Order: sequence, then C-alpha cells, then structure tokens
Amino acid sequence: MKRAIFLALGVAAVLGVVVPQVASSQTPSGAIFDRLNDATTRLVPQVPSPTVPTPEATWVPDRYVQVPGTDGLVSVPGHWERRLSDHEVYTPPLVGRAPNGDIINFPAGTQPPVNERQAP
Repeated sequence: MKRAIFLALGVAAVLGVVVPQVASSQTPSGAIFDRLNDATTRLVPQVPSPTVPTPEATWVPDRYVQVPGTDGLVSVPGHWERRLSDHEVYTPPLVGRAPNGDIINFPAGTQPPVNERQAP
C-alpha cells in the first residue's frame, strides 16, 4: 500500500513538472524557428508589369465612308492594315460599293491610321 502511495505521489510530481513544460512548449521558440518564421512571412518581390508591344497589324471592320464625287456613303469591306509608324499604315487595295451599285477601287498605299482619316 505504501508503495502505491509513493508511486502515485511520484507520478503526480512528475506530471506536475512535465505537463506545464509541455504545455508551454506548444509554440516553438528559438533562433531556428525565428528564421523559419521570417523566411515564410517575407514579402514576395514584385515583378514589373510587362510592356504590351504595339500590334503590327490592325483589323479595320466593315464601314461606310464619304468619298468625294459620290452620292451617299461608300461601303468599304473589313481589312487588315499594317503599321509602319505611329501615324502611318499600309492599306491593301480595296473595292468599295456605292449606294447606286457602282464599284469604287481604292489603291494600296500608305496613309494615316483609320482613326485619323476620312477616306478608306
């Protein structure tokens, strides 16, 4: 019986010392854990936004334009225009149709971009 009491007191003493130490060590501490925490919470370096290159060709959809010497608007089909500079594009040869059915040929050549001109 005395042995059981001593054993119980010994277990209680060990638990009284060990359990608080285990409970307090739930949060890791020390230099190694500080470095690990710093490495995992460091801000990620920001990459600069990529520059978008100017497209070499621009799609010009079907549209109607006023052409001198015709009555009404002339229908011009959609086409690709190749950029030569900021204010100059190459336009392929185009065939337009006037309201009365006449066909109007527009020769290929360089001209201002579509948002800076009146004719096809």
